[in-house]
Amino acid sequence: MKLFFRKPHGFALIELLVCIVVVGVLGWTLVLFTGHALMMGQMTGTLNNARQLHFATETMTRDTKAAKGNGMEWTMMVLNGKTTPVSLAAYLDRFVQQNYLTKADVRILLCAPGKCPADDCSASKIAFKIFQFDDASPADQPFVVTANWTPMGLESGAPYGRKGFVVFAKGGSGGIYRRPEDATSPSIFPTGSKDGHAYRYVTLE
Repeated sequence: MKLFFRKPHGFALIELLVCIVVVGVLGWTLVLFTGHALMMGQMTGTLNNARQLHFATETMTRDTKAAKGNGMEWTMMVLNGKTTPVSLAAYLDRFVQQNYLTKADVRILLCAPGKCPADDCSASKIAFKIFQFDDASPADQPFVVTANWTPMGLESGAPYGRKGFVVFAKGGSGGIYRRPEDATSPSIFPTGSKDGHAYRYVTLE
């Protein structure tokens, strides 16, 4: 009796196409997941930097009030009982002059992807917009927000473009926001005044 065996053959075209599609979908899912995880990790680091900057500023403010003298009160200067705006350089220099932070500490706290100052901590080089406000300002007054935020919405520049932003308020609360509409939300960026004290969105320059 004669036996017939089929010759072994490779994948059929349809099987090959199915394999390519499955591998492609898995690869694309992995890329998306990895990219999302990386972005969230970076934004969490930026939020922690904002928290540390808030802590140093709050400590400096408390020391000024305890001494009842001249010094920084949040992001404004108290001179002879009057609160006056200061430049970004004067605000940051105060940390170093009063031994709250080193120059290296300041540079690290102002870093985020695409925004990492070397020696020049100018407003265009740092990761945050830092707002003018004093002790009388409301607790939910935003203190810092990542540089990609504008009052009209997110812009495409560093650190996070239109993918999200980080904000930290005077009262010690902060968060990571991913929805574009959050950039203009009055619950995050209140307007007008509260208890007779206005919200201010004037940045230190």
